[in-house]
This record gives sequence, structure tokens and C-alpha cells, in this order.
Amino acid sequence: MPEIDYAYVSESMANISRIQIRTYENRICTGYYSAFSFDPDPAIPYLDKLLDTPNSISCHITPFYQYYGVIHHGSHTMVIGPACQFPLTRSNARELMFLLGISEREKSHYQTLLQSITPMPLEIFLHLLCLVNYYISGEKRNITELCLFDFNDTISVGLSTPLQQQPPVPEPEDWLAASHNTFEYEQQMLKFVTNGDPDGLQKLFANSPAGQPGKIADTYLRQLKNIFITCATTVSRAAIAGGLPVEEALSLSDQYIQHSEKYLYPDQIHNLQYHMVLDYATRVRNLAMGKQYSKSIQNIISYLQEHVTENVHTNDLCSLTHLSRSQLSARFKSETGFTITEYAYNLKIKKAQDLLTSTDRSLVEISTYLGFSSQGYFQNVFRKYTSMTPGEYRKYNGNRLS
Repeated sequence: MPEIDYAYVSESMANISRIQIRTYENRICTGYYSAFSFDPDPAIPYLDKLLDTPNSISCHITPFYQYYGVIHHGSHTMVIGPACQFPLTRSNARELMFLLGISEREKSHYQTLLQSITPMPLEIFLHLLCLVNYYISGEKRNITELCLFDFNDTISVGLSTPLQQQPPVPEPEDWLAASHNTFEYEQQMLKFVTNGDPDGLQKLFANSPAGQPGKIADTYLRQLKNIFITCATTVSRAAIAGGLPVEEALSLSDQYIQHSEKYLYPDQIHNLQYHMVLDYATRVRNLAMGKQYSKSIQNIISYLQEHVTENVHTNDLCSLTHLSRSQLSARFKSETGFTITEYAYNLKIKKAQDLLTSTDRSLVEISTYLGFSSQGYFQNVFRKYTSMTPGEYRKYNGNRLS
């Protein structure tokens, strides 16, 4: 068998797909191929785990819903990616740049690079991995045989196990002839979500046979994913109508859609959709059991969540709600029990707790990232809200990276 020219294969693939490729021999990097000049490499937080993967071919989903492919052949390894189904959200881009140590001066340029990452459905990416693997090893693999690893644990339901451990599910022969969903059934489902009634939803699912949509895709799996995306969109709007904060509802919808795209089996999609609808209804119910916020306060909370790493000015919030400073402050305190500053600091401290246990970033880096004027001030605020210093919190709660 002729010697494989990994450099030629990698450079050609990078030029065609616009996806970054790295080559290694005995874990020593021998080449980096990219149509864009990423510095630093966005794969840095994951490289050790990627290179340690024992499987000859595998795919890995990052916490930011990007995917990387790994192909091992003898002493050689190719790491392909990232690619993604959807562009990074603003908050995800900021967090990834923080993990990579991007300076303030370089953030604007690097965010532009991140937006250039090739958009590609996961199924197509997996087919690409199989094709490259066949060229290198001569081994024909089907995408259902690949191992899929998920670095993200933010959603606790419906997560995939390695794909080869799951039995193949045959595609129904009559899926193209399915009848359409009834309008009444859909409206009942959305009403239960808006009213925060998960018990009513479960009865609806158990007693009302849901119809099927007409053909909206070329394959059964793609059909189910398209239906899932439509369901996530409509259900999130129903939850917003029920009082769920806009940012929470839309972010949750994005997360569920991105999870659905990595699944390769119909049962996974059905299971995730069932849990998603119940999740929204439960969140609306839990909110209703507590304080019901007005629309303006919901918008403020969503804005503070989205800009947790920034210093938010009251004038921005006044413009958002069309309230005066005194009106806004009084209404926010009345509805939430917190001042705006207290609420914002609560969000920052919760984010700090996550970073302290999930990253090895220094206290200075974390305090700067979260918009504190100094490390000392960050420590004082952290102690006020948690009764311990950031260092003590990291020590007693461990670091999930280890």
C-alpha cells in the first residue's frame, strides 16, 4: 500500500470544506491546515481529550455545540474541526474567547473568525469523517457505527450514549403517507405549556393520538428533526406567553435544537421532544408558583442574563423598558425583592462559581471577564454572596477539569 500523504489530504480537505485540520504523529503536531488564521487554535481546550480518544474514528460535541472529528491510523492522528450547525451565540463566543485567553484588543477580530466557522449539519460532517477514514485506512464505516462523545452536560434528558451501543431503528415504510397533525391537538399542547400544566400535557400525550405532518424532508430522520425544530420554536413562544423570560426560553430552544441535530435515531428525537415540551411547561409552572414578573421586568432579567460578563448601565435598562430610573428601580425591587445591582451581582457570582469549578483560569482573569474593577472587589462581593472566598470555593468544590 502506498504511503499516505497526510499533508496533501489535509490541505485539500481544508481548502474544500473550509474546516481546520491538524495532523499528529505519536501525539506530536506535524501540520495545521486552515483557510483562516486562527490564533490561538479554538480546539486548544479539547485537544488532550481528542488525542486520547481510543476509537479509530469518533466525533465530539463541545459545550458550545461545535463538533470535532478524530481519526487514528497507526501512529498518525487527524483532528478535524470545528464545524457547527448554527453560528455561536454572542454569549458563547465571549465565553469561548475567555477560555482561550483572547485579549480585549483581539476579541473583535477573533469573533469575526469564529463567525467564519463552516456551518454544516452533523450528519454531513459524520459522512465526511467516514470518507476521509476510508481514504486513509481503506475501512468502510457507516455513520451509525461512529462513537459520539458529548462534552456538554447542560441538558440532563435524552443525551446520547456512544452510537454503536444503540440498536439501529428501521425507517418506517409508510412515513411518506402519514396524515397531517390536527390543529386542535397542537393548540391544546401549546395551551398546556402557556398555562404551566405538565400534568395536563402528560394526559394529552397518553390519550390523544398525535397525527403526523406531511412530507417536509427527503429522509425520515431529517423529517423528525425538522418537526422538532418547528416544535421547539412554537413551544418556546408559548412558554414566553406564559411568563418565562424571553432569553431563558429562546436559549433553551437553541440548546434543544442543537442537541437534536446530533442524534441519528428516531427514538432519540421522539424522547427529546417529549421531555422538551414537559420541560417548558414545568418551568412556566414553577415560575407561576413564585413571583409572576411583569413584561418589563422579564425583559430586564433577560438582558442581565445575556450581558452577565459586562457592566450594564441603568440608562440602557431605562431605554429598554421606557421607564425612568426611579420607576425602574422601584418596580424591579417590588417584583423581585432585589435591587438591580444585587440581581446582577447574583448572576455574576453564579457564573463565577461555574468558572471556578470548570476552568483553571486565575481569579484575576475571572474577575476581569465578569466586569469587576479589581480582583479584591470581586473577592469581597463573592464572599458577601457565598460566605467564602473564590479560592476557598474552588478548593472545596473541586475542579471538574481534573
